[in-house]
Amino acid sequence: MGEGAQKRKQGPGGANGGGPAYKRSKGGNAGRWKTPHQKVKMADKVDMGNALDVGDEGIWVTFARGMRTKAVREFKKLCEEYGEKLYDIKPSRMEDASAGDEDQEGRDIEASIQQELSNMKESQVPKSRQPFSPVSANVECLFFMKTVKPVQPGAFVRKICEDARECPDPRQRKCKYINRLTPVFDTDKATEKGIVRVARTVLSSWFALTGESAEEASKTVVEPRADESTPAYTYAIRHNVRNHSTFKSDEVIKKIASLVDPKHKVNLGNPDKVILVEIFQLFCGISVVDGKEWEALKRYNVNALYGMSPEEKKGGGAKKTEEGAGTS
Repeated sequence: MGEGAQKRKQGPGGANGGGPAYKRSKGGNAGRWKTPHQKVKMADKVDMGNALDVGDEGIWVTFARGMRTKAVREFKKLCEEYGEKLYDIKPSRMEDASAGDEDQEGRDIEASIQQELSNMKESQVPKSRQPFSPVSANVECLFFMKTVKPVQPGAFVRKICEDARECPDPRQRKCKYINRLTPVFDTDKATEKGIVRVARTVLSSWFALTGESAEEASKTVVEPRADESTPAYTYAIRHNVRNHSTFKSDEVIKKIASLVDPKHKVNLGNPDKVILVEIFQLFCGISVVDGKEWEALKRYNVNALYGMSPEEKKGGGAKKTEEGAGTS
C-alpha cells in the first residue's frame, strides 16, 4: 500500500499525535455515571415530547419570547399544583428525586454508583402516561401540554385564570412567562373527515347538529348529539392556523359552522358560546367555552389577568378586545 493511502487512513491528525482522529463529542455524558450536582442540573430540564396524536386532550400555551425552558418548567409545576388541588393527582417524583440527589453529596462514590444503576433499571420499566406531558411545537413562543383523565382541560384552564384574576398582589403571581392558554377537548387529523369527526364529537355536548350529506354519512360515524331541548345558544368561532397550508381559515370556519343547527345563531359581538379551533400542522383540536366568561378572563391570557387593575377586577374584567381570530 502506498504512503499516500496510509496517510488517508490515518485521518487528519496523522499517526503521531497531530490531533485526535475521532469526532469531538458534542456534549452529554453518553449514559455515563453523573455526579449528584449534574443530576440536579439535568432535573431542571423538562422532557419534551415531539408529536401530537389523534384523540389528544390538553392545552396550547403561548409564552414570552426567548423563555421556552423557563416557561415549560413553570407551567409543568403549575399543572402539578392544580392537578393535586382539583383532582388529587400527586406530583411526579422528578422534583423529589432531584432534591434527594443533593443529600447524596456526602455519600461515597461506590454508593452513588449503585444508586445510579438501580435508577437505570427502574427507568427501563414501561411507565404509564403522565397526567401532564409537554410537547414541543418547534414554533417560537408555543408548546402543547397533553393531559389525561380525570383532568378536564376547560375547567382546568378556567380555574387557573380565575385564580390569576383574583390574585391580590402581582408579586404573588404563580407564573411570569406564560401568556395565553387554549384548552383542547379532542384532536383529529386536519383533513376534511378529521375536522368533521372532531367537531361533531366536541360540539354535540352544547349544540344541536345538522344531518349529514350522503357523502359524509358514508365516510363518518355519527357521534351522539344534543337533543331537541338544547338551548338555542348563539356562538362565534375563533381559530388559529399554524404551520398548515391545506385548509384556509374561511374553509375551516364554514365547515364547522355548517355542522351547527340553524337554530343556533352566529353572534360575533357577544356570543353565548365560543368555539375554539386550533389547527397545527396535521392536527385539528377543538373546544367550547362560555363566551362571556372567556372575555371576562381576558381570553384566558394569564399574563393579562395578573396585570389587571383593581378597577378592572371590580368590573369583572370584561373589557372588549378586538374581534377576529384568536391571538397569541
